[in-house]
Amino acid sequence: MLSQLAVISPSTTLTAVMNRALSLRGLKVSVAEATQLDAVLMAQRLVEEGASVIISRGKTASVLRERLQVPIVEVRHTFFDCINAYHKAREVSDRIAFLATSDGYATILEKARPFMPEVAICLIDPFGSAQATEAQLDRLRADGIKVAIGGLSLERAVKIRGMSYVMSEADTDAAFDAIDEALHLLRIEQERLQKRLELQSRYEMIQSILNCVSEGIFSIDSAGVITNMNSVATQYLGGRACGDTVAGLLEQDYFGRVLEKATAVRGALITLGRLSLTLSIAPITLGEQVIGAVATLQKQTEIQAMEQKMRRRQARLHVAENTFDSIIGSSPALIKAKRLAQTFAVVDSTVMIEGETGTGKELFAQSIHNASKRRLGPFVAINCAAFAPSVLESELFGYVKGAFTGALSEGKAGVFEMAHTGTIFLDEISETSADIQLKLLRTLQERKVVRIGDDKVTPVDIRIITASNKRLTHLLAQGLFREDFFYRICVLKLQLPALRERRQDIPELIGHLLKGFGLPAAMVGDPLLARLSAFEWPGNIRQLGNVVERLAVMSQGREMIGDWVEEVLEDLPDATATVAASAPPGGLGDSEQEVLFRALACVRGNREEAAKLLKISTTTLWRRMKKYQDQDPDVFARTRYAQP
Repeated sequence: MLSQLAVISPSTTLTAVMNRALSLRGLKVSVAEATQLDAVLMAQRLVEEGASVIISRGKTASVLRERLQVPIVEVRHTFFDCINAYHKAREVSDRIAFLATSDGYATILEKARPFMPEVAICLIDPFGSAQATEAQLDRLRADGIKVAIGGLSLERAVKIRGMSYVMSEADTDAAFDAIDEALHLLRIEQERLQKRLELQSRYEMIQSILNCVSEGIFSIDSAGVITNMNSVATQYLGGRACGDTVAGLLEQDYFGRVLEKATAVRGALITLGRLSLTLSIAPITLGEQVIGAVATLQKQTEIQAMEQKMRRRQARLHVAENTFDSIIGSSPALIKAKRLAQTFAVVDSTVMIEGETGTGKELFAQSIHNASKRRLGPFVAINCAAFAPSVLESELFGYVKGAFTGALSEGKAGVFEMAHTGTIFLDEISETSADIQLKLLRTLQERKVVRIGDDKVTPVDIRIITASNKRLTHLLAQGLFREDFFYRICVLKLQLPALRERRQDIPELIGHLLKGFGLPAAMVGDPLLARLSAFEWPGNIRQLGNVVERLAVMSQGREMIGDWVEEVLEDLPDATATVAASAPPGGLGDSEQEVLFRALACVRGNREEAAKLLKISTTTLWRRMKKYQDQDPDVFARTRYAQP
């Protein structure tokens, strides 16, 4: 701190007094001695070396205040200075003149004149013309002055005229006061410097933060003059800098609107040169007065890239893991369904998948997605039967903050938004209410969604696949499904075969399931395999997987034979019981052949109607009949039940 304090003395007397005062205070500060003409150059050098407060006296202090930007503390002249110097001069002669080089010194001398009779007071400007100074000194000599009292700057000029010279005195108390004032100013200056450094550091930190963001950010004052801007804004604004006005920058006066009405601008699409940008402006207010605004600029391409990045991140949570290679089986019915699904995958039309529970509807939906041009996008699946209608609506379309009680504080995106650029799979679409069907219809037509509680429309680019384990045509006929919605979702229809219609795939499916448990397919012997293949499997592949898993757990790595196998299979009805349970009321017995005879008789031998009556497929009916026809080709032709 003391290195920032300097003393420039205009007299040898002041030099001695300052050195003594600094020593008594324990301060190591050097005192430089200079004439008034040399003091300015010396002070400038000291300031360059780090001095921030300078102590001096009289005219020298006044001149330093005019020429420098640092605080100048003056060691003031006192009454005692004048009296002490007067008594020293009296030892030489009583013809004495005080050479006052400052108004303050002259004022003190006038007040002390009553105590110094016959003393001449001569006001001399050391920075005035040399001729004027010489003339004043010549007049003093001519008037008989023998002793002059002053500072360093006039000593030589006085002595060459034969007059004696006494250095002006300096009061020790005045020196102490000057030192105290200088130290106080030095502390203030250091605090100011510290605050300035903190502000500068804060400013640089804010500027660094602003320069780190991808948006262009700048501020304006109430007159529309740019007050601050980051590097990105400098690039976007085409040469405009701090101090320039934003007037004429845009075709529409967005800035004037914000400054006048204190209304923010959000996401305005603008063009600056060749750049397509998004502009947002927020007013800066003090009380009720708008004192400026802050604006952000962002390239529209960067917004789109960020949106795609966020969607890709979300898409990783919604991935279709299965492909057509994941579909096990080589039966004609399955091959036909796979080929049709592969055809559907090439186009972007809506697909309706129908099939009994457990036939693999989502497996086919994922396969279609992964074979389509949308395979890099998300695959979002939702089971429409898993939610109440009001909850399903929020899951499908999303909602904004405060849309309803229990809503998340930040709002939530619906599955349609999540599926943007990808595929949305609406399973069990038959379970949706009429209101939901109407809203889905509008979304499918317009490819736009509106969150619950919001009025903003969000475009979505999606492919829709729906699924149902019920015949939608039957629901349509009963008035349980909207006709307009049905035609919108049933552009392409895929009917999946039940497991009983592709029994030849059962051994391959069992082998695949056992492989998943790390077990060989050979564990299932031919008798057990035949029994498993003979079941109707109303739960289809899901039910088959359940039974195989139970068999795998029970086997403990052994071949699947023994009583425990019967325990696993006892929950499965045999073929005869399955058909008999589906027989018309008033059946004639519990044999399968008898049940088949009666069903055919009821419908005059129409196999399709008989299958519907028995609630089995026509393929199953044909297979049951063939078993008895192999034994006797005319068995059904001769039966008394052939006609009602």
